Formats: sequence, C-alpha cells, structure tokens
Amino acid sequence: MAQTYHLYADSYDFRAYMSGTDHVTDWDSDEAPIVRVLGSASKRIDTYLGRSFGIRTETHTYDIGRGALRNDQIFRGYGNEVNDLPDYWSSKLSGAGVIMLGDWLATATTVTAYGQTARTTSAVLTEGIGNDYLLEPYNRSPKTLLKLEEDTTDSLFGGQQTLTILGQWGWQTDTTSAAVLETAISSTTATAVVLTSGSHPVYAGDTIIIDTEQMYVSTKNGVNLTVIRGVNGTTAATHSDASVVSTWIYADDVMQATLDIARTYWRSRDAGLTSIIGTGEMGMSNPSREENAILKRLDHYRNSRETAVYV
Repeated sequence: MAQTYHLYADSYDFRAYMSGTDHVTDWDSDEAPIVRVLGSASKRIDTYLGRSFGIRTETHTYDIGRGALRNDQIFRGYGNEVNDLPDYWSSKLSGAGVIMLGDWLATATTVTAYGQTARTTSAVLTEGIGNDYLLEPYNRSPKTLLKLEEDTTDSLFGGQQTLTILGQWGWQTDTTSAAVLETAISSTTATAVVLTSGSHPVYAGDTIIIDTEQMYVSTKNGVNLTVIRGVNGTTAATHSDASVVSTWIYADDVMQATLDIARTYWRSRDAGLTSIIGTGEMGMSNPSREENAILKRLDHYRNSRETAVYV
C-alpha cells in the first residue's frame, strides 16, 4: 500500500481525549510527538485492514485470467492474486465476469482494458447499464467489485496488467468546510498556508483539501500552517485567496480506535518504553495485546471486503 497522509484524528482531538489525565503535559512542546503517535495509530489501522479509509488518487492494475473475462468468469482476490473458488461459488458465479478490486473504490475516473499482445491496443470502458461495466455494491459506497455489463461488446482479454482503474480509492468521502485562504498560494512548491483571522478547526495532523489538491498539515501556529503539498496522489497547484479549505470527516468508530491506540502508545512513551519506532510523520509501531483488542472492533470493515452472491 502506497504512503498515505491521512490521520484519523488530529492533535486537537487527542488533546480533548486525553484532557484530565496525567499522561500528557506541556501540550505545545509535545505537538510533534502527538502527531507521530496519531500517525502510527492510523497506519496500524490501515495495516490491519489492508487498506486505507483516506481518499487517494491512484491507478490500480489487474491481471486477467485466460480468455475474455465475459466468457471465462474470473473472480478476483486481494491485490493481483486470483482466488481458486470452491465448486459451489463457481456455479453461482458462472458467466458473471467479476473482478474483486481488493480495495475500496470511491469513484472510478478511467477504466482501461488492454489487448493481449504487449498492451498495444486499448479501450476506455464506460460504466452503466447498456454500457461496458457495473460497480458493486449498488446504492452505496465504496465499491468493491467490477462486473462486465451483460450486453457489452467489449471484452477483457487474459494476460498480465490488462486492466487498469484510475480513480479515488478509499472509504471516506465526506468533507467539511473549515476555513478560507487569507492569501493566495501562487507557487506549487510553497509550504506556507495562511488562513483568514479567527478560530478554525484545522490542526496539526489534518489533511486539508483546497480545490482538488490535498495537503498534509505538519504544524499550525495560529492561522499559519506548514504543509506537505500534493499528497495522496493529488497534484500541487496554485490557489486564489478566499479559496475554501476543507477537512476530511472520518467515521466515529475509526477516529475512536485511532485515539485509543494512540493513548496506548503515549502511555508507553511516558513510561519510557519503546513501542514507538521512527521519527517520520507517520511513524511505526509494535503491536500489543490492548492494541489488538482495539483493532478487533474494526473487524466489520475487514469482513466487508468483498462478499458477492450471484444466483
């Protein structure tokens, strides 16, 4: 899984969560360690689930088994592995032409099918009834399966890397407007962002969205932010003053699990233990019994990877 800049709780959340305890002192000087433990906790959740809730713009590539997929039913597993299905499932899926995406797909931008010989020919497929493919589950997101539409005239040919999907991958698509820019961002390499005066719910550890660009907030000093530009597969761009600054809204249970895991890391830090490894933005961690119990609370996300029954 590629590097992502999504912390499922920020430094403000952690301060509120830990207030009244004896595990946190001198908040200002402890800002960087707070962000590190939140990054470690968020990464641990991603690793446990095998995917990220945060939205990233990525291209995923798939191998297709022998023959055209519409005639030679293929059931995709995680990543690029093809699962061998029991006879029961094979009979249920006969002719379905299903690819399990191995990740949460929020929005498909471009789906491209390549010919069998050295990828010299390609066709861009169109979603929808009467077109080329459908994404499932219907009526909700994220999507986890791609299925050829039964009347399509296009085929997916067998071979390596014969299907690509460019899109926004991840679970969480909800955002909220948090602030506006005081001054324009006139350079694609500038790392200083200035918000209008006032109190804004933007904190260290947040990933902000301005237009189509995502930026990771490393530090905050009043209305002044230091950011990492063009994260999560987006492209750094210029932005006019008064542009809206938005932040992601993560599911309550995911944020709570992040805070609970971060608390265990912080307790170890205060006790002088070494459960936090590394000094980067996202960090790494060693698992513990308490941590694993917290992660188990998220198993409903893990178990909802791909379940399909065709009758």
